[in-house]
Amino acid sequence: MVMEKKVSSRRKTFVAREDLMNALSDIAKQRGHSLYETVNELFELAVTAQNMGLNLKRIVDERKLTEIARKRGFILALETLWYEMADIAFEQRKRQALKSWFEAGAWFAKCYITSAVADPLLAFKADLEFFTWNAPELTVEKKGSTISVRVLSPRFTDSYTYLFASFLEGALQVFGYTLTSSDIKKGSIRLQGVRSEAA
Repeated sequence: MVMEKKVSSRRKTFVAREDLMNALSDIAKQRGHSLYETVNELFELAVTAQNMGLNLKRIVDERKLTEIARKRGFILALETLWYEMADIAFEQRKRQALKSWFEAGAWFAKCYITSAVADPLLAFKADLEFFTWNAPELTVEKKGSTISVRVLSPRFTDSYTYLFASFLEGALQVFGYTLTSSDIKKGSIRLQGVRSEAA
C-alpha cells in the first residue's frame, strides 16, 4: 500500500509506503520534531551523502557491522602496535600464540553458527571482509564441499600472517572443514579445505 503525503502546500508531493510513513511519523514524535522536519532532515542527509560520493545504505550497513564488532569484543587498536604485540607474542611463545588465535577463530565462527542467520558461513565471510581492514584482498570461495580462503596484505608481518592464518583455520574447523592445503608466507595466506559428510 502506498500513501501520498504533502510536506507543505508549497512543496512537491512525494509517495511512500504507508508503513514507512507511519514509522517515520512515530520517530518524529519521539524526537519532538514535526514530520516535515524529519523528512527534510533525511532528504538532506541523502543529498549530502550522494555529494560526498557515499552510499547511504552502505553507511548504515557498516554502522551495523561496527555495532556487531563492539558486541563481539572487538576494539580499535593502532595497526603498527597490533603487529608489534603479535610479533612479541609469536617470538616469545609461538605455540601458545598460535593456539590462542586458533581458538579465537573457532569462537568467532561459533557466534555465527549459534546465531539466527540463514547462512552462517556467508555472514561470517561478509563480516570478516569488513573487519579485516588491513587486508586489501580477502576472498572466501565455497564450491560444493570445498572451500578456499585467500588473504593478501603487504602490511602483514611474518608473525601476524601466521597468527591470522591460525585464526582462519580455527574458524574453518568449526564450520566443518578439514584443511587440505595451506600456503603461508609473509603477507599471503592461501588455505584450502574440504567439508566432511557428517559436518
